[in-house]
Amino acid sequence: MTELERVEREIATLEERVRSSLRALEDPDLSAEGARRERASIELYRRHLGDLLMKRDDLQALTSK
Repeated sequence: MTELERVEREIATLEERVRSSLRALEDPDLSAEGARRERASIELYRRHLGDLLMKRDDLQALTSK
C-alpha cells in the first residue's frame, strides 16, 4: 500500500467517524455529557481530517510530476 492509499483510507475512516458522531448527536436519549464528548470527538476528527486532506493533496501533487 502506498502512502497516498494509506492517507486516503484514513480519510475515509475519519469521515465515517464524523458521520457516526453526528448521528449519535441526533439521539434524544444522549446525555449532556455524551453530547459534549461527541462534539469534542467531531472537532478532533475534523482537525485531523483537515491535516490529512492537505497531506493527500501534497502526495497527489508529487505523484503527478
